[in-house]
Amino acid sequence: MKSLCYCVIAVIGLVGCAAAPDLPSTYVLDASQPEGLMIVSLTLTGRRLDRISAFKFRLREIAPAGEEFAVVRPYHASLRQHTFAVQSGNLDKRFTGQIVVKDPNTTDALDISNSGLTAGRLVVLRLLPGDYEIHSWELRESSLTGEVEYSPPRDFSYRFSVRPGTASYIGRLNLHLGPRNTQRVSLQDMRYEDLALFGKKYPLVPVETVSFDTSKPQR
Repeated sequence: MKSLCYCVIAVIGLVGCAAAPDLPSTYVLDASQPEGLMIVSLTLTGRRLDRISAFKFRLREIAPAGEEFAVVRPYHASLRQHTFAVQSGNLDKRFTGQIVVKDPNTTDALDISNSGLTAGRLVVLRLLPGDYEIHSWELRESSLTGEVEYSPPRDFSYRFSVRPGTASYIGRLNLHLGPRNTQRVSLQDMRYEDLALFGKKYPLVPVETVSFDTSKPQR
């Protein structure tokens, strides 16, 4: 499957998959379009999000059943070859990206609260058809000595599929970071709250057409 860096909203932009703005409120999902939408809310509990400097999840494409992606290491014999490779893109490689909830450069609204405190935000990704997984996270917290970075001890896998011309809600993915730095990632079905917010943000995409894929983690 081709790389999708050019078409992801709310998180993934050009080569390098940097942060990009959310969908415009005038976005219309057309059944004839090659891409589909993935809707997810991403939240944090156990720590106050206003004291977090950066919070993101990682996303990648999954190979078809019975197959695996090969490890690809490009080598360039000259600066010209390297320049050509950058300009031509990486359309034959596995898609990977990051879903930014918060960082110093993000201007997207933190629109989900918990007990009166900001907890996260609703994210909408526009992706080409295929299978994907959210597999890791990263969080940075300010401290008296600078910053502390947290990440999970191993990858996990919350999988979902994207179909052309279709919007799919996969749930609310919450990271709980405990007082002794214990961590737990869980997926909840919060469709009524999340889709009410989705309808306000994207009034031209009918909420009643959204499908649901709130599956459990694969490993």
